[in-house]
Amino acid sequence: MSTSNQPLRFGVLGIGRMGIRHALNLLVQVVNEPRAQLVAVADPRKDVLEASKEILGENVKRFISEEDVINDPSIQAILVASDTTQHPILALKAIKAGKHLLLEKPIAVNLDDAAPVVAEAKRNPHLKILVGMSRRFDDSYREAFNRIQSGELGDVFHYYGVTNDQYNAEIVDFFVGYSKVSGSILVDCGIHDVDLMRWYMGPNEKVKKVYAAGYNARMHRLKESRDADNSVATIVFESGKLANIYLSRTAIHGHECWAQITGENGMIKVNTDNAMNRVTLADEHGYRKLTTQDYYDRFRGAFANEMREFTSAVLDNTPLPLNIDDAFEASKICVGLQMAFRSDEQIFFDENGYPIPPKGIAPSRL
Repeated sequence: MSTSNQPLRFGVLGIGRMGIRHALNLLVQVVNEPRAQLVAVADPRKDVLEASKEILGENVKRFISEEDVINDPSIQAILVASDTTQHPILALKAIKAGKHLLLEKPIAVNLDDAAPVVAEAKRNPHLKILVGMSRRFDDSYREAFNRIQSGELGDVFHYYGVTNDQYNAEIVDFFVGYSKVSGSILVDCGIHDVDLMRWYMGPNEKVKKVYAAGYNARMHRLKESRDADNSVATIVFESGKLANIYLSRTAIHGHECWAQITGENGMIKVNTDNAMNRVTLADEHGYRKLTTQDYYDRFRGAFANEMREFTSAVLDNTPLPLNIDDAFEASKICVGLQMAFRSDEQIFFDENGYPIPPKGIAPSRL
C-alpha cells in the first residue's frame, strides 16, 4: 500500500538515445499512473535540449549543467542516462546530494571508477539506488526466473544467451564513436546477458575463468578502438557449470535476443520467437513474420515496469528487485571478458571476483 500521495519528482541527466525515452516514460506515468513527475532534464548539448521541447513539452525545466538538476531541492530522484563515461561521476554527485538514483547500465566502463559508486551507495542505505538491468523487468524473463526458483528445472548448469541488434548503416558512425567510450560490445551489450546468467544460475555461483573472441563483419572501423561488431564468450564457474553468450550489432532481420537455461530436469527458452506481432504474411517468399526492429520495441514494457517499480520502491519504501552489488558483479565479469578478447587469453578471477590481468600484457592493451 502506498505511503505517499505525492508523486516522486525526477530529474533526468542526458536525453540522448535512452534518456529521452526514459523522460517520455515519466510523462506517460503522469497521465496513466501519476506517481512520478518529470521536473527537469539536463544535457550539455544545446541543440538536444531545444529539440526536446517538441517531445517533452515546454513545462519541463531544461539545463546545460547536470549539477543544476542534482542540486535542485525540489527534485527527489535522479535518472542518469548520460554518456557512459559520465555515469560514475554523476552517480556519485547524485548520491552525495541525497537523491534516489536510477542509473543506466553499466555503473562505469572500468572497475576502478565503479567501486567508489558502490561504496557510496552502501554508505547511504536510506537511498534507493537501482542500476537499470532492464531484462529483469520483462514479464517473460521473469516467468523463467520464477519457474527456475520453483525448482522445475532442478539444478541449473548452463546458460546460453543471444543478443543481436539490427544492423543500420546510418548509425555506423555513431557506434564507431561510441565504442571509444563504451568499453566494447562485451561491456556495453554483454552486461545484459551476464546479469541474466547470474540471476538464473544464482549469485553464489563464482566465475573461475572466461574466454571471449570477436570479429568485425560490417563495422570494420571498430577495430581502431579494439572492439568488434560480433563476439562470443564462454564462462566457466568454479562448480564446473557453464555459460555461453553471443552478441552482434549486425543482424539484418531485426533485433533478436533470447535465452536458454538448462537444468537437470529440463530446459527453458525465453523469447525465441522475435516476431513483432501475431501477423503472418504469405507471399512468393513463403510464410513470413515481421521482427522487432530494435531493443526498445522489444523491451518497451520492461522499461515501463522498471520505472514504476523504482518509483514504488521510493514512495512505499519497498525493496528493489536487485541491488548495486548485482550490477557490480556483472561488471567484473564483463571486464574479464573484455580482457580475454583483447589479450586472446583465458582470464581467471580472484577470490573477490575480480578478473586477473594476464601476465606480460600492458594494462593499456586491455
